Amino acid sequence: MNDLIVEAAAVITVDPEWKIHEPGYIAVKDGRISAIGPAAEGKDRPAVQRVQAPRAFLMPGLVNTHTHISMAAFRGACEDIPNRLTKVIFPLERDLVTRDLTYWSALYCLVEMARSGTTTFADMYYFEDEVAKATDKAGLRAILGETVLGHAAPDAPEAYGGIDYARRFIDEWKGHPRIAPCFAPHAPYTVDAHHLEKVAREAESFDVGIMMHVAEMDFEHEKFSKLDGTVLRYLDSIPDLLSPRLLAVHMLYLDEADIGLAARRGLRVAHCPASNAKSGRLICPASRLQAAGVPLGLATDGPLSGNGMDMQGVLNLYPKMQKVREGRRDIVTAREAVRTATLGGAEALGLGGEIGSLEIGKKADFILVDLDDFNIQPVYDWYSIIVYAMRPHNVVSTYVNGRPVVKDKRMTGFDQNEVFKRMNQIAGSCANYISQISL
Repeated sequence: MNDLIVEAAAVITVDPEWKIHEPGYIAVKDGRISAIGPAAEGKDRPAVQRVQAPRAFLMPGLVNTHTHISMAAFRGACEDIPNRLTKVIFPLERDLVTRDLTYWSALYCLVEMARSGTTTFADMYYFEDEVAKATDKAGLRAILGETVLGHAAPDAPEAYGGIDYARRFIDEWKGHPRIAPCFAPHAPYTVDAHHLEKVAREAESFDVGIMMHVAEMDFEHEKFSKLDGTVLRYLDSIPDLLSPRLLAVHMLYLDEADIGLAARRGLRVAHCPASNAKSGRLICPASRLQAAGVPLGLATDGPLSGNGMDMQGVLNLYPKMQKVREGRRDIVTAREAVRTATLGGAEALGLGGEIGSLEIGKKADFILVDLDDFNIQPVYDWYSIIVYAMRPHNVVSTYVNGRPVVKDKRMTGFDQNEVFKRMNQIAGSCANYISQISL
């Protein structure tokens, strides 16, 4: 007896054979996919619940490999300012970020992500245990990193206090069925070599991952190029840091030697095309990293950096920017882009064996997408529709472990209207500070 069977107009699997079942079905038992195939084969299978969606297609949930979701409270603040990170963001966080703001802002952002089809994400911020509580309430899957800085932070009054905070966070949340804690040193220019080595040792001791912004900033590139040739080669001088444990975010300032180094060390990469473009930065050599065998996923970045937290916008932009960078229309096909946003992201987070494609035995993380809308018809190629036509409002339902966390565009685990009211209250308390810092 299956717990759930969903029938849809099409099931896009992203499996090794690129199977598409039109129409198709998926069966779920104990949170995992128990069967999948043409709809006719699922008609006689028993199930506790059966969902029929003849005017929707079903695909793997989207995987967002880098966020700072509690920045939702500050979305749109102090835009178009040079040196925004040091002039605006660090002071703003220092003076305004609290446990309460972190929790409610995270929950607010999770509504946006879940309703647009994200089932798994990676996050790094302060008070990351509050982000974990919000994620657990929302029912999503996540890799969550406590931020480490070489100066005072909202949740650590002393420099590098984030290391001790991360230890406690990891002890509390390790072993959770959907949430994996890790260390998140902010960047090579905010965490010195001694403490990066310490984080690498701690991560090995706890057997958890590391996520860090790498080769993102022009001043970072200039500083480490003078010392070591490039940012990545500087990091390679730190024992055990460059390893399969590391999720390197951004990775803009790379040469061909760096790409080879990333592949040899087993790095995983989170590519943030929208937030990088918004900041006027370089285009990541994402297709070259993939060609070298580096696991790579897509990401929105935080709502203060990329603003929109839907993966559709990033997925739409990703192949276009790679085509511009390489001067080739065929450099990233729509099918390849869909894989990067799903299974590629799962592989970048070390979860490729569990999620990212619809295969028997994998976790039942999937979404239903409405076909009856003007932006999505006609359908000649499913992959091009997903990449270039699908928008957040087309997502009808979002399932994690076979459970609907979004059903008919509403969150199932809590009152999303209450979260909206809370965000309005938080924004009101932040407004005066933001107007002053903008001057």
